[in-house]
Amino acid sequence: MEKIAIQHALTIYSAAKPIIKIHGVGGTSWKRNVAKGSRIGPWLQGNYSIVNESVWKEKGACLYLVQGNDGAIRYVGISRNGVKHRWRISPAFDAETMVQLPKHQLFHSQCWKHIEAECANQSGQTFEVRSIDAQSLIPLLAKMGAPLSGFLALGNDHEGIVAGVERWICNHSSNQLARWNVAMTGK
Repeated sequence: MEKIAIQHALTIYSAAKPIIKIHGVGGTSWKRNVAKGSRIGPWLQGNYSIVNESVWKEKGACLYLVQGNDGAIRYVGISRNGVKHRWRISPAFDAETMVQLPKHQLFHSQCWKHIEAECANQSGQTFEVRSIDAQSLIPLLAKMGAPLSGFLALGNDHEGIVAGVERWICNHSSNQLARWNVAMTGK
């Protein structure tokens, strides 16, 4: 089943639209200006580009996937309101002085620590974030067949469909699939 799950995830990734390319991390450590919690930082700055501004701004239920340059899908997630609400570009503050930095920084609460770790362990590591909206995912699931086409029984519940696909992929996580989805997989 692991091989089938990887094939299905790669099929979805191939049909999804590229949104963000992350070319590495480095530079001055920064923090977010939030009250408390693990999301404050410090974090390393990302070298990234938004490659599809219109998809970046789309609203609605979507499934997004992060793939490393080795071809493995590291993370799968959903948003009710579009990718921009999960992959945020936030004001950044110097980690030491808390003076605001001139450039806002890309951040994802579940992925960023993994991106930093992989970039530290292997030079040249890059990642691409792609998104597929529910309207585009539905005919793809129909074409792919069982077991993922079973989510089509949810009809117009677009959020339910993308959430079901996310859960299914996470239930089949491995080193090659959704290994950063620790909250969803318990690994």
